[in-house]
Amino acid sequence: MEQAPLLLIPCIEGRFEGAPQFAQASLYGSILPAVWSFMLAARARGIGSAWTTIHLMFEKEAAAVLGIPDHVTQAALLPVAYFTGEDFKPARRIPSREFTYLDSWGNKLG
Repeated sequence: MEQAPLLLIPCIEGRFEGAPQFAQASLYGSILPAVWSFMLAARARGIGSAWTTIHLMFEKEAAAVLGIPDHVTQAALLPVAYFTGEDFKPARRIPSREFTYLDSWGNKLG
């Protein structure tokens, strides 16, 4: 990650520590689609990125270094760079049928 030429930190105006879960879900629900759209647009241009949250253990320190105000929530940290390899392809994933349920938890499709 330290070799990426750009580290993008998407932020949300407001803080929700101690807020009900629906308020927190709404907060992140407003930024996730925007960041995902950014990642897709970058990918279409040969630019890779990865959603990480490891820096959030040090959110206050990152805010101090970058001048991010206390009332702003950092949502993630994305290393962003042009892809330079030859095997840029989708990651291996567990087939969705392995963890998709119908009507109740554990009731697998089909």
